[in-house]
Amino acid sequence: MPILSPFTDDNINLHQLSVLQYGKCTLCGKSLVQGARVYAGKMNDGSYAIACDDCKDRIDTPLSNYVFYRQEAEMPDKDVKLWRYQDFSKFVSLLDSGKLFFTRADSFDDPFECAKGFNFQKDAIYAEMEKYLRIKVTTDLKNAGNNNPSNDEINTALKKEMDAMIKQQGEKRKAYFVSCWHENERESEGMWKLYTSALSEGVAVQTTVERLCRSLKNDVFEIGKVNYVSYDKPLNDKQVPVWYKRDGFAHEKEVRVVIKDATVTETGMPVAADLDTLIEAIYVSPTTKPWLAYLVRKVTLKYGLDKPVNYSQLNETPVY
Repeated sequence: MPILSPFTDDNINLHQLSVLQYGKCTLCGKSLVQGARVYAGKMNDGSYAIACDDCKDRIDTPLSNYVFYRQEAEMPDKDVKLWRYQDFSKFVSLLDSGKLFFTRADSFDDPFECAKGFNFQKDAIYAEMEKYLRIKVTTDLKNAGNNNPSNDEINTALKKEMDAMIKQQGEKRKAYFVSCWHENERESEGMWKLYTSALSEGVAVQTTVERLCRSLKNDVFEIGKVNYVSYDKPLNDKQVPVWYKRDGFAHEKEVRVVIKDATVTETGMPVAADLDTLIEAIYVSPTTKPWLAYLVRKVTLKYGLDKPVNYSQLNETPVY
């Protein structure tokens, strides 16, 4: 298997590097501090660097700087293996389009995508929202010249703000586009059954976090592990719901790529990907016939990808 090349400008951009080296200075290896300024630029050998304040002067060509804020989800190690299980037809579509399909969060079957909690908890959720909004509307009224607003005036403005906020919360789901992957060192029988409509025609793409990150032709994505929670307590305002799912789905061991884009109105977003970088290996399902494995290999070569096609080890003959 070919080794991925270094972080030079020909094969990785600054955003990809910031994701792969998440939370660390690439020059000294120190962890970045929340709220600290981070410096990005290019070294004389053509590679990119993301530096802490102590190392910023080592960058030969400064390009930008920004404040570091830790993302909600845990970033998996770059060597972690990821799997995407799909039908043969979807695999061919991936090869033909050269694009990964990101599904809009409100289009998933799970109605709890981007939810803060259960419906019976809404009073508690709204009460937290109301605390913030009451301060906001009072300040707005005073800034508008009403130095001593009455309770009725505050409550009227508060209800208007609350109605708008509740509507906005539902609309937020439409701004998140998600590509879902399964984290595992080996293939999973459960995932074969869950994500292929015809098990005998299932194909799995195996990659790594690093390969996935390097392959994407988009500068706004985040990669992270899904947090599985019971929702015994609703999420607070600091928790980003797209990174949470009910603990009944914990068997999925999901790592997701998230792109936030409120300008896209479609229910999905095809994102260009370098498939040669993305795909490390291909697996066919445990019940696949030899002819389909042969076809997968032929189709993959037809699209210019020389990748190993493996029979599922779940179908190996045991010895007693």
